[in-house]
Amino acid sequence: MATPTAEPQTGFQRRAFAGRFVPARANLYQFLGMLAANGLIGLLLRVVGFGGTLGQNIVYSQCIGLCIFGLCHLAFACSPRGSLFRWGLVLAAILLGSAIGQLAAGLLTGTGGPLWSDHASRAEFIGIFFGTLGAIGFYLRERYRNLEAELQARELQRTEAERRGLEAHLKMLQAQIEPHFLFNTLANLAGLIEADPKLASRLLEALNRYLRASLKRTRADGGTLGDELDLLGAYLEVFRIRLGPRLDYSLAVPEPLRGLAFPPMLLQPLVENAVRHGIEPRVAGGRIDIAAVRRDGTLQLTVRDTGAGLAAEPGHGLGLENIRARVAALFGASGSLEIAEHAGGGVLATLRLPA
Repeated sequence: MATPTAEPQTGFQRRAFAGRFVPARANLYQFLGMLAANGLIGLLLRVVGFGGTLGQNIVYSQCIGLCIFGLCHLAFACSPRGSLFRWGLVLAAILLGSAIGQLAAGLLTGTGGPLWSDHASRAEFIGIFFGTLGAIGFYLRERYRNLEAELQARELQRTEAERRGLEAHLKMLQAQIEPHFLFNTLANLAGLIEADPKLASRLLEALNRYLRASLKRTRADGGTLGDELDLLGAYLEVFRIRLGPRLDYSLAVPEPLRGLAFPPMLLQPLVENAVRHGIEPRVAGGRIDIAAVRRDGTLQLTVRDTGAGLAAEPGHGLGLENIRARVAALFGASGSLEIAEHAGGGVLATLRLPA
């Protein structure tokens, strides 16, 4: 019996999985740093002649420091940010933590005495002093985290605004493309009704499929790769009828990939460029092949035509720049679009997205 293997994680999944351990790692480093600082305080107390052995001073500094650390963490967790109530709790945590830590250290070392003794008072003072320094450190760290969160929120708002702007531009672009395509197709249809009724019926059926697929994509907030391919299949079928033997096409996409989430209007402009700038200008026409593969957490889609080839400024048209801007807004550095002259003639467009 074959042993099942885990499905490879995408880059996003790997980053999210690793990110769950970042706060725990930061807290561990903070805890270890506090233990080291407590040890240095115990050594300092011994050097200045506070009294007791080095071991006793380290035990006292660790117990007091740990108690203050734990109670301050609890105070920060149980109070709202920036409130006076929080800082009242922190002050109480310092005083209480210092007293509890002193009692615990006295029990551990066997040197405990009344809390009002001279030695205990000095220990309490030192605990409060260093606890206050620790509270200031808490405040500075929290302030830094608040500023960092605010910057991240602003960056997220900026990115969201860019994304919405691109989506609005996408809707406008789609509104410009569809009437142009529709009017030309209807003009062809009017000419075919008398000349070739069967071909006119095929064209009308293909146009109907395109409009249904386009309407579905427009109304949906998201969509799948299969939805996009249905739209492109109907689009290319309309052009195959209009151009006759001058156009042929293929869609080579495995069925499991059709269910992947896919933003609209990423592939369609590439196919339109292939038709308008590759196939239509060439007297003999050509072929358009659309393919998709998934490997190493990346979805690679290719649109290859055997048409007229690249223009004078390859890969820098307005439509292509819009695609690159959308890919950058949606996927960051994980997505890319490459346009290149194909060795066998025509143009090869390669779109890579995380999957």
